[in-house]
Amino acid sequence: MQVGPSYLTLGRLKTGALGIAIVALMLTLIRAIGSTENFFESYLLSFLFWLGLALGCFVLLLVVHLAGGSWGAIIRRPLEAGVAVIPLMALLFIPLLFGLDQLFSWTDPEYLKSHPTVAIKTGLYLNIPFFIVRAALYFVLWLAGAILFIRLSGQQDNTHLNSGKIAYRMKGFAGVWIVIYILTMTFAATDWAMSLTPVFWSGIYPVILMISQAITGMAFIIIVMSLLSRKLPQINALLTGKRLQDYGNFLMAFTMFWAYTSFSQLIILWSNNVVETASWYVLRLGTGWNIVAGSLLVFGFFAPFLILFSRWVKRKKLTLSLVAVWAIVVQITNIFWFIVPTFARTGIQITTLDITIFIGIGGLWLWVFAHALAARPIIPLNDPRISQVTSNG
Repeated sequence: MQVGPSYLTLGRLKTGALGIAIVALMLTLIRAIGSTENFFESYLLSFLFWLGLALGCFVLLLVVHLAGGSWGAIIRRPLEAGVAVIPLMALLFIPLLFGLDQLFSWTDPEYLKSHPTVAIKTGLYLNIPFFIVRAALYFVLWLAGAILFIRLSGQQDNTHLNSGKIAYRMKGFAGVWIVIYILTMTFAATDWAMSLTPVFWSGIYPVILMISQAITGMAFIIIVMSLLSRKLPQINALLTGKRLQDYGNFLMAFTMFWAYTSFSQLIILWSNNVVETASWYVLRLGTGWNIVAGSLLVFGFFAPFLILFSRWVKRKKLTLSLVAVWAIVVQITNIFWFIVPTFARTGIQITTLDITIFIGIGGLWLWVFAHALAARPIIPLNDPRISQVTSNG
């Protein structure tokens, strides 16, 4: 059962995504000419979300290779296409380097004079040269992982005799790269998000962002597979109710863990009653932002948890896809709530740049994704688990 690139109807997505990206980025350029105020704030916000989607696909691909099972073989190609976007995100990180002084207060000498504790951190960790070196290291490791798994996947497509051996190699590498992902993302979350408030620190903060990436990646794959099943009878036949339920269970489990870590961080930091850490929540639970916090609680956890508890919902493409769209919207809101209050916006203020940059980067992301997905057979060739797919139905 092989479906080649000629069967994929991704031309419209590629053309539409690139066209939307060009228009959005042109509007961004027009808006930013003469004033870069709020530009880097909006850019960082969008960059973190779209990078998180690519890394979410990466970590799910690692889980697929580690866990095995026919459910993983079916979604391998969309996951690999998502991983193929990481080089684009590495290029899109470069503009942020020109706005470090506007984003991070630890770059301001006047701020450091009134915050001696932060000043100590700048000598050891929070300084621009080391910041850039660390960022380069993160992307080198992520790119190395992306190239490794995509190349091994291509080798498996080209040989049947050694397909089992290659699958075993990918499984072994997946265990190593999960550790690398956790370590690099822990430091990246600290550098690019948590250090926006340099007096604040939480060991759970990076975990929340990592599980948010997993939720976004899983929700995105559910939507992609549902859309592909409408165009490709082969995918439609493989995307049975049982496998949809598996993906729904993953989404529910990730959502539960995200809620658990988010609530744990709140309880621990609030009960500590330390000004430097509790003030992070004072700002986000105060006037203007308390509505967002309440919405995340109700619509981010309670509602999707109760809905996904239904076996019927998880076995239907339309209903599960709607929940997946819902989950993505919640995670966009969550990262907005994490990042934007730092920039002293009064309440929920969504700027024009927030929208145009988000759409622009998203259009480029989808363009590269569609190109990568169309370039290879949608069903992995010679994957040992394909026999499970065909035999189990």
